[in-house]
Amino acid sequence: MKVFSRLLLVALLAVGLTTGLSANGLNLNGTGAKSDAMGGAFIGLANDFSAAYWNPAGLAQMAKASFSLYGADIIPAGTYALEPYGINAKSVPANYLIPGLGFFTPLGKKFVVGVYLYAPSGAGSEWDGEDLKALTSGLPFLWKSKLGIFTISPSVAYKISDKFMIGATVDINYGMLKMDQPFALGQYSEDLKGWAASGTLGLLVKPSEKFSFGLSYKLPFTAKLTGDVTIPAMAETPYPTVDTGTREATWPMWLGGGIAFKPTNKLTITADVQYTNWKKMQTIPVTFANAGWNGLFGPDGPYDQAYELLWKDTFQYRFGAEYRLSESFALRAGYYLDENPGPVETQNILLPEFKYNWITAGFGYQSKKIVVDAALQYGMGGDIAVPLEPGMAMPGLLGMRLWVPSLNFTYKF
Repeated sequence: MKVFSRLLLVALLAVGLTTGLSANGLNLNGTGAKSDAMGGAFIGLANDFSAAYWNPAGLAQMAKASFSLYGADIIPAGTYALEPYGINAKSVPANYLIPGLGFFTPLGKKFVVGVYLYAPSGAGSEWDGEDLKALTSGLPFLWKSKLGIFTISPSVAYKISDKFMIGATVDINYGMLKMDQPFALGQYSEDLKGWAASGTLGLLVKPSEKFSFGLSYKLPFTAKLTGDVTIPAMAETPYPTVDTGTREATWPMWLGGGIAFKPTNKLTITADVQYTNWKKMQTIPVTFANAGWNGLFGPDGPYDQAYELLWKDTFQYRFGAEYRLSESFALRAGYYLDENPGPVETQNILLPEFKYNWITAGFGYQSKKIVVDAALQYGMGGDIAVPLEPGMAMPGLLGMRLWVPSLNFTYKF
């Protein structure tokens, strides 16, 4: 009976584990250490290079040419418990480095142009197969995921007046997904890559020195990821163990609005509401070049490897503050709530989708030519209890905590 129940659980994993992409993985929650420290409530302020992501209209505030470097490190700490199988596991310690590189320059008094290279998405996790072998009839498997999107954003901003600014970017996206996991026939591995184009539009209005507000809209785009899929068990069949797989999905639109208020010359308070149309992402099917593979693992096959997401639309609520100790030094802090788009039945330990409460803090230094910003974010994912029953991707109690330190350096010419 115990062997049968373990095989049943493996079958459940085969159907549901390949949820694959998480909302918190697709949207990294921002870029730039200044905005990181202020909880990502930056659409209505947008006064450094990271405006290329948050609100490109804010780039029009730049008075000097500048070069910026940004780096962040996502450090996940996941937990997974399933009492009936004696499992109480922790994820393997890992670091997911997120880079950024930007150059912007004014053209006259009205235009600012430039380009920003960065990673708006990055996530993943790794688990020791020995800790989870009770799920797979005593055999250890690889449990590892890594998702990343790298974006090149040529940008332009125009200052209509001191009170009205507009901006836009063309976003050229390169995505990659690596996944190692067990399924009904044994080990399953994907290594997919692909390109897609999108864009961001922004508006910034500053009716007074004390108040500003902004709007930002990211266009949806369709990405096609193609690469190798490996199933060692296919060595026992007439088919190859490696075939070319392709997944196609539409990244949904993102819309945000924000305000910035300066009650005193030293204090700035910001707040954002950001909406993502995740409901557009319900299922991400996979097709294979080999007809035999496609019949087994493609749409409508007995081992269909489609990503069943069943997501809903979500909001993020963000708040931030900056207090200037002097002309050179500033302290910053923030908070934001990041909703979970996925239902309980699609949760899994490789890229889980939690409801996060984030606490952020940091500082900044600036001189006439140099700006240095640092931030630390701590994300507390609400534990998810997935019942041990058919239709659940990953039964058990899932938990997650995230530390994200970040740092950027800007040189003004």
